[in-house]
Amino acid sequence: MLPFKSLDDIRLRKEYLRRELRKDNQSMKSQWNGLFHKQENTLPSQRFSNLMTTGVSVFDGLLLAWKLYNRFGGGSKNKRSKNKGNLLTALLFRNRK
Repeated sequence: MLPFKSLDDIRLRKEYLRRELRKDNQSMKSQWNGLFHKQENTLPSQRFSNLMTTGVSVFDGLLLAWKLYNRFGGGSKNKRSKNKGNLLTALLFRNRK
């Protein structure tokens, strides 16, 4: 904390901080726009690259959804019965036998 000796020192500091905040705000706006707004691709190679990236991302998402579906909710009853022998179940039901 800087020692302030007069009201003018406080006003100067306030103005300095206001300028810094405006600079940071402009920087954040430009970064936000760069992340979430599409840029026009005029080259065919850029369009093809974006198409491939989108296709791979969609495939990856579908694969993840399929794995989660099989793991947690959509697997057959045989798969669920295999998971009954886990450590937690063994510890909980050990004393009941």
